[in-house]
Amino acid sequence: MLSRTVNCTEQGDVQSTVLPRPISRDQIIHLGGKLAPAALTLSRLRPLLADPNTDLTEIVSLIRLDPALTFQVVRMSNSVLFGTHERNDTLEGAVGRVGFMEVYRLVGLAAMKQLCQRDLGTYRLRAARLWENSVATAAAAEVLALPAGADAGLSYASGLLRNLGAVIIDTYSPGKVYPGEAEWPLVSEWEKAVFGVTSADVTATLLAHWRFPSDVVDAVRAQYDPFADPSSNLSACVLNLACGVAAGFGLGLPGEARHWIRTEAKLQLGGMTDAVVERCSENAKAHYIALCASV
Repeated sequence: MLSRTVNCTEQGDVQSTVLPRPISRDQIIHLGGKLAPAALTLSRLRPLLADPNTDLTEIVSLIRLDPALTFQVVRMSNSVLFGTHERNDTLEGAVGRVGFMEVYRLVGLAAMKQLCQRDLGTYRLRAARLWENSVATAAAAEVLALPAGADAGLSYASGLLRNLGAVIIDTYSPGKVYPGEAEWPLVSEWEKAVFGVTSADVTATLLAHWRFPSDVVDAVRAQYDPFADPSSNLSACVLNLACGVAAGFGLGLPGEARHWIRTEAKLQLGGMTDAVVERCSENAKAHYIALCASV
């Protein structure tokens, strides 16, 4: 792999760093396709579920293209959360048992299970924490979407998949290691300096390629700053607040805390108050526990 040398400035210190070549769009798409095939199925599932004319056969046919995903959905459908003691061993039975919208949640959880199979050395991050943060953020985003007037399903997907870029960066350049918040308070700034792109940008690029709705792509891309674009980004605001809720559960990720500071501007954009967010946090925690139990 080719490398180049640049000067990185952090708090007045200039450090000479040998950097890998920035990740190209083609590399992002290639690595993403290998890492999370179930996430691609999730993008194709959404329009089917939104169409009132979709029948069970179409849903089953799409999921069945991925044998690993099929196994996970059938297994999760046997969870006690779905209120049955009779075991099911077929995909048709699983979809019929849990319902179309619940299948969307299960496919999303299965996609994250595919992603969270190993620790991320680049971020000194355990696979279990990556999984917990993703599910907690998804749960919070889905709950917060209601008072914000955003789409709950798309908010759920944004929260669940937002960490995909970190997995791709770790796969692309395993030799680089985030030094920690003492040296780089914001991991996104470190990513930009070292890789020429943030993990949020990587995720958004891949989700756009997979034709996720623009609300999901825009939310992920602007999750750190919902006001970065001149136009108001409600979906990004919901995701930003959801990340803060997940961090409040003790499930935050290194180098992100400063991004999630709750401000009056964010609350106004989301049409919420502190009291509303706090109430949603309680519901989100219960939702997070239920999602984890289904897996």
